[in-house]
Amino acid sequence: MPTPSKPESSSQSAVESPSAGDLRQSLFREVNDQIERLNAGWATDAEDVVLCECSNADCHEPIEVTAAEYETVRRFPTRFLVRPGHAARECDRVVYETSEYVVVEKVGASAETAIRLDSRRAATRDRTLAR
Repeated sequence: MPTPSKPESSSQSAVESPSAGDLRQSLFREVNDQIERLNAGWATDAEDVVLCECSNADCHEPIEVTAAEYETVRRFPTRFLVRPGHAARECDRVVYETSEYVVVEKVGASAETAIRLDSRRAATRDRTLAR
């Protein structure tokens, strides 16, 4: 008689199947990276408008941030810019707050997803493999 397979633990399935919110955050971070690339010719002390990187599917709120501020957050693949009040309590830890935005850091399975989907890490990995 065949043995029934064991169900996956919730942490395994979370890593293998990112939540819609995690995917949305990574997508909006990629959009913001493109905005920053397009604005690269402009003054670095001027404020750019990027999109809130929260997990709320209905949010498209703008955030004004300088290129230097954006890069400070973006150095960490687990950190995202969100509007005040948009942090997800179950998977975000607040790192820094201003009146315009909040820097959150993903924790747990959401952090693993953010690292895995980070386009900058993938580009670095691809350049290294091409050598």
